[in-house]
Amino acid sequence: MPAKLSILVFVASPLDYARYRHAALYLDFDNTHTNTETESNSKSNSNSNNTSTTTENEDDIKSSVMEVVGSPGYFSFHERVNTSLPVAATGLAKAVFVSSIPDTVPVSSLRAIISGTPVADQESDWNSQNWVGDALGRLVTAGYLDAADKDRGLDDMVDVILEAKDEEIA
Repeated sequence: MPAKLSILVFVASPLDYARYRHAALYLDFDNTHTNTETESNSKSNSNSNNTSTTTENEDDIKSSVMEVVGSPGYFSFHERVNTSLPVAATGLAKAVFVSSIPDTVPVSSLRAIISGTPVADQESDWNSQNWVGDALGRLVTAGYLDAADKDRGLDDMVDVILEAKDEEIA
C-alpha cells in the first residue's frame, strides 16, 4: 500500500497568529508494529543535512511525524515514529492531504530525503512552514512527489495557516 503524505498545521499558542502556526509532515505507511522515537540532538545549520539516526526496521514503521522544533537560530529536526495522527485536542488545526507516495519508494529513502532537508540557522523569518515547503520540494526533485501535488498541498497549508483566529485582518 502506498504511503500517504500529509501536512499537519497546529494552532499557535498562546496567541494564534499565522506566522506562529507550526507545520509538520505526517507519513502514514500503513504497515505495522513498534512504538519508538528518534531525534536529532545536535544544533543544525543551513548547510548540513539533518538526519536522525534510525534503528527501526522499515517494515515496523507504521507512521512518522517529521518536523523542525525550536526557535530561530536553534531549530533542529525531530521525528516521531509510530504515533497516531494528531487530533484537535493536541492542538492540530488540520491535516492537509498532499499525495500518496508509490509503494515502490523505499520507506528509508523517503525518510532520508525529508530528514535531510536543511534547517535554517540564521534567518529570523524562517520557520517550520518554510521547512515543510523545502522538504516537499526535495521530494519533487527526487521524483517521489508530483510538483502539482506539492503546490496544491502548500496552497492548502497556507489556507489553514491564514485561518489563525487571533490574526488581525486589515
